[in-house]
Amino acid sequence: MAETSINFGIVLVVTADKDFAVLVADALRASGANVGDLKVRSPDKLSDELADPACGLVVPDLDAFPDGPVAGLSELYRQAGPSVRFLPVTGVFDAEVARGFLRLRLQDFLVKPVAPSDLAHTLTRLGRDDSDPYPDSRIFTFLPAAGGVGNTTLALQAAVLLHQAAARRHQTTCVVDLNLQSGSCAEYFDLEPHFDIAEIENQPDRLDRKLLDVMLSRHKSGLAIVSAPPCPWEMRSYRPDLVARLLDLVAGHFNNVVIDLPRTWFPWTDSVLQGSDHVFLTTEMTVPALRQAQRLAQAVRERVHKDARFGVIINRVDAKGSPSVSLSEVKELFGDAFAGSVANDYKAVREALDQGRALGEVAPNSRVIADLRAIIADPAELGGTSWAAPLRALLARLKRSDPAAASKGRRHA
Repeated sequence: MAETSINFGIVLVVTADKDFAVLVADALRASGANVGDLKVRSPDKLSDELADPACGLVVPDLDAFPDGPVAGLSELYRQAGPSVRFLPVTGVFDAEVARGFLRLRLQDFLVKPVAPSDLAHTLTRLGRDDSDPYPDSRIFTFLPAAGGVGNTTLALQAAVLLHQAAARRHQTTCVVDLNLQSGSCAEYFDLEPHFDIAEIENQPDRLDRKLLDVMLSRHKSGLAIVSAPPCPWEMRSYRPDLVARLLDLVAGHFNNVVIDLPRTWFPWTDSVLQGSDHVFLTTEMTVPALRQAQRLAQAVRERVHKDARFGVIINRVDAKGSPSVSLSEVKELFGDAFAGSVANDYKAVREALDQGRALGEVAPNSRVIADLRAIIADPAELGGTSWAAPLRALLARLKRSDPAAASKGRRHA
């Protein structure tokens, strides 16, 4: 079968470096892409090229922007039309840049020095990727305040609930287990973890959609899971660009992304929090765990995006409460950051873990499911599509206009 041709239309190279422009031109020829026109502009000479409907690709040299790579790229995004693809190249890549790239949800980027063959390969991959533009993905991040608070269980159950709702709309959901040394998301569902970090650790740009598909674990429901084989004896931190590349790619191909963060704060943790739409700090009803959550809550709140939703989840709350701490005291402690509580249904949760199944398969009426569903529901979406209040008002009007109902009400008065 003949390979699909690559059509970029007009390609805009934004740089003040002539050698960089030549590098891109050579790479385009090597990729075999069809280019209608190749334009080279310095950042201060741009006019309306980005808004041209025929512009299909922009390759910005982010070192040419005086305000920095993230600010420069953000401005290009603002000017560009909806069909433009970006392949930024930067000589500076640190935690701050990774955070910005994650927020912009880049599909791909390269870090200097760039070999011509690598640039050509990336252009080919970009041109043949039919997933652009990105779906409007939502990123849910779960961060434990202490060890053993059930963060992974809550993250996975939230993913199941999101997947069930998304599947009805023909959308997709993926869990990303960022406990890269000792994660257990795949094992919770009795699946083999396939994310081979060693394969891409030193070359994160090798991770593309095809390789990601190979490294995904799939639950029978269709829920995708990115989970690495555990190796706690090799505890170390991985490069921020590896994590950024992984999350950019996942967010670009799944409608819902659920991230299980480790308790340890790594150099890339800030970037993940900054790029999330919903951040939940999980803890439980013990004094040490609540104190730790209180200390972390402010730090997390400072790092999440101003438009993101942040909340604290209290897990394993007994129906009779705690003899030392009441739920009302916990609500007062966290104020508007209190997202909700999840019931303690240890027996059902343990049975689900032992069977490698979702909690809803083992105990569909568990309070854990109902509590978590209420917590992860997006208030904005609920506000926009709520039908319960109008329905209650309608029933109330019907009752007031029903003589039989009114008579029955008088008999019981």
